[in-house]
Amino acid sequence: MSTQEQTQDETKPARRATRHGWFEPVALVLLSLATVGTAWCSYQAAVWGGVSQRTMNRSAMAGRNAVALELQSYQMKLADVLLFTEYINARAASNAPLAQFYADRFRDEAKTAFNAWLATRPFEDPNATAHPFGTNLYQPRLLVEAEAAEAESLRLWEQAGDAGRNSRGYVLVTVLLASALFCGGTASKFDQLWIRRSVVALGLFAFLFAAARLVLLPVQL
Repeated sequence: MSTQEQTQDETKPARRATRHGWFEPVALVLLSLATVGTAWCSYQAAVWGGVSQRTMNRSAMAGRNAVALELQSYQMKLADVLLFTEYINARAASNAPLAQFYADRFRDEAKTAFNAWLATRPFEDPNATAHPFGTNLYQPRLLVEAEAAEAESLRLWEQAGDAGRNSRGYVLVTVLLASALFCGGTASKFDQLWIRRSVVALGLFAFLFAAARLVLLPVQL
């Protein structure tokens, strides 16, 4: 073998190493970024999962509070209706002192509705409101609070759902980054060039897709 042929044979591995040397830097960068990304997404998924659970508990508490307030409101309304019924019976019996006795014992919101009802002259005007418990006159405070608590429960429930979706979004990104991590770690193990390129390309695609989804997800610290 001539000296020229021997030199050419020796330079072939060096050229091949130079041509294939970009695999290691790319794989190293891919592994580093995917590792950091996986840790960050796992943390965010856990945080958002906790936010979702806590918000769901607050929603359930607000819902129970709304039910309790609504029940109390109905109980108070029943007491108001009974007092009003006794007032009407006393007035029908022309017992003014007894009628005034019952009228003085109306609760504040019932007394407000009762006075507004009397202002319509119901005993003289047949077109007046039949009783003071219409929604335009009678506005129980507990029922208003129950409606507010129910609205708060629904709002918190929606927030819990959003937090849960964010947590699942980070879990998906974690899976994609784990795939990129696997591809980056195994690409250099293959001898054939086209397999290496395919595995690295697949890992880069998974990483870029994960990065694109990660940008769209909110951050909870």
